[in-house]
Amino acid sequence: MPSSPPPVAGEPLAFRDARGCKEWLETLPLTNIPQAQALVLDGLRALNAAEFDPFERLKSLELAREKAAFLQGEQRSRYFGKTLPLSPNDATAWNTGRLLLSEIEAGYRLCEESAQASSLAAHRALILHRLVRYVGAQMGFHASVYRRFEPELWLRLHSLYANAEKAGLLQDSVKDSLDSDERGSSVLEAYVQVVLVQAAYLSELTAPQMDFVEALLRLWARKVTVRRVAAGEPSTFPLAVDLERPIGARPLLAGEARESHRVLEVASLSASIRKRLHGFSKGESVADLKLPAQATAVDAQQQLQRLHKLWCEGAPPRPAARVPEEKNAGVVWTLPDIHFFVSGGKPFDAPDRAAELSSEEKQDIEVFGRVRERTHSKMANVPNVTAETWGVIDEMLGAWRLLRPSTASRGVAIGRVLAMRIGDAGAFHVGFVSALVQEVDGGMVITVRLFPGKPEAVAARASEARSRGNAKWTPAVMLPAMEKLRVPATLVVASGLAARGQVEVRDGAQTRTLSVGEVLERGTDFERVTVA
Repeated sequence: MPSSPPPVAGEPLAFRDARGCKEWLETLPLTNIPQAQALVLDGLRALNAAEFDPFERLKSLELAREKAAFLQGEQRSRYFGKTLPLSPNDATAWNTGRLLLSEIEAGYRLCEESAQASSLAAHRALILHRLVRYVGAQMGFHASVYRRFEPELWLRLHSLYANAEKAGLLQDSVKDSLDSDERGSSVLEAYVQVVLVQAAYLSELTAPQMDFVEALLRLWARKVTVRRVAAGEPSTFPLAVDLERPIGARPLLAGEARESHRVLEVASLSASIRKRLHGFSKGESVADLKLPAQATAVDAQQQLQRLHKLWCEGAPPRPAARVPEEKNAGVVWTLPDIHFFVSGGKPFDAPDRAAELSSEEKQDIEVFGRVRERTHSKMANVPNVTAETWGVIDEMLGAWRLLRPSTASRGVAIGRVLAMRIGDAGAFHVGFVSALVQEVDGGMVITVRLFPGKPEAVAARASEARSRGNAKWTPAVMLPAMEKLRVPATLVVASGLAARGQVEVRDGAQTRTLSVGEVLERGTDFERVTVA
């Protein structure tokens, strides 16, 4: 991963004090966001390399962070929520943003050195707060493209908390116009937000779900306190951090506490989440429950249930994965291509397709009374579909971790439907991408969660649209009920097709009208629903 080049001593500055910085920022070409972002990055590098009055440096950074936040927001759509890998231009935009955050952190660290030397002592709480924000921002920036960050970021974050704790500055209120409301913020609040955001397992979330988590914590982070824990304390805690280890929050079992542990007290947060879940059970809306606006873009009830388990119940350790003997898997994307492979290589043919019979088809009917399979296959528009070969890393309880090959032509994203088979000749099973990580070395690893049951290729269409004459048959996959596992029959269809009500399914010559029940999974391009 490219890093910021070291600042060059004596590099010319565009300003010499905070007033000059403000004037310079106002001249940036906001009609060209990438150019303006690059200019701010160069300006911060020069500022960090220059001898500068400590107070003027701090004021300049406060001005620059406002402008940088605007520019980052304008560039965000180039990488956040995008299919991976990013295009070269979008990857460059992401990397420029990463370097900008790193340079702002470096600037505030210079201010922290001055604050420890007393010249900025009165502003040390603000400086530590900003440092926590920008270390956390770098973690979040990596998460926005599912890229794993260096564990050393955790040590930097924990060190800032420890310094604020030692100086008695954890709860000092500071203004934070970018990430908090008019009540201000504190080092403690900023630290809690970073820790809980990362404890939400962002590698398993879509972009809207990440936005919801961050918005929720802007409202509720104040409900969480952090305290020391006595060595050997006989209690189990859902979340605790170890200030000496380069990792985030984990459950802390009874008797395992050390002096470096800090416990997150989440009882008030748990009460707020449970109150909203109770409200959902009574049919209350997102607005009634005073959830952030971002809740309307996700299944808020499902996400709150998930967050409560991770933050307030102490998620149990995941079982050890098994490394299978087979090292390759075939992967197919999109429902049309999945339908083709699950059906044994038959192209999808809409049941109500109106078409003129060819001369060969007419001849078959005259001679054999039907169109032969050979003729049908010959006349069909057979798609040019191949299965990509991915590397198998391991398997755990029906979830497989696969390594994307450099030759892959399809991009990946959380919540995307796929079919996979182990080896070159196995049967295909249908599932979806439940987690995604870009490793430090550049490798891209997905976690595939498979649906239970042997898939059957079918055609489906929304039943309620039939009377309007515009319901189209689309490729779908039926999964059988598995009574011993208490798994109902389910249908995998394109997003939005199986709204609660009824759906028509055609298998061969048989057409059935099925009642749609519960939505078990809602991905970015599919839904898996129970049917009866």
